[in-house]
Amino acid sequence: KRNPTLDVASCIQPGIRELPDGVQASMAHDVEQLLSSNEQSRAADNLLPHQRRALKNLQTRTQRLRILPADKGNSIVILTHKQYESKMETHIEEGPYTLLKKDPTPTLPGKLDRVLKRLLADKTITRDFYNAARNLHPRAPQLYGTPKIHKQGVPIRPIVSFYNTPLIALHKVLAHYLKPLTNSPLRLKDSNHMIDVLKTHTQPEFPYQCSLDVKSLYTSCDMSLAQKSIKQKLTDNPNLIPQSH
Repeated sequence: KRNPTLDVASCIQPGIRELPDGVQASMAHDVEQLLSSNEQSRAADNLLPHQRRALKNLQTRTQRLRILPADKGNSIVILTHKQYESKMETHIEEGPYTLLKKDPTPTLPGKLDRVLKRLLADKTITRDFYNAARNLHPRAPQLYGTPKIHKQGVPIRPIVSFYNTPLIALHKVLAHYLKPLTNSPLRLKDSNHMIDVLKTHTQPEFPYQCSLDVKSLYTSCDMSLAQKSIKQKLTDNPNLIPQSH
């Protein structure tokens, strides 16, 4: 029997293109969840009988387990739910976080909309920018972690999912304008890019390479200084600003 997933996706995609980006993201997420559930219900079992029994044995243990990918490599880490929560709590307590009095998620869209409307009225931004920067049906960011098995004590590397959050649409718009600033000879795209650079810049007088690890890099950055640097760069090089979004 033909699986209707592809047919459904191809029919829905043209329709949601006419919606604002924020609504598109929310609609796409709901459709993705439905289609994913449909795919999972039809997926064939790719485990051998003894592997399936071992998995069921894990699932029926008294302690709930978290099966997670390791932070680096292709390893799988199995933690009890209590161990995972303990590591996450330790990270939050020791990390650069501030406890808020209440969840700002419900009020952020309204605050953003008021700012965007003011900029639109002043003709600082276009109608397309206004529509693209809004997310009408957001959710709060979600924090989870992957174990650093290469570090002493196996701490957690925090990962925050910003999918469909209040400012995600604005982030995408700003990323469009900031992307030209990332073109720098000091920027490495990935490990393969680094290998290519090392091959073409071999200097006999500098036979050693080293790497530096910065703790809490992004949360340690001075945002006011970053904003000043961006403004100065775009002021000095207006040709870097994209013509439209």
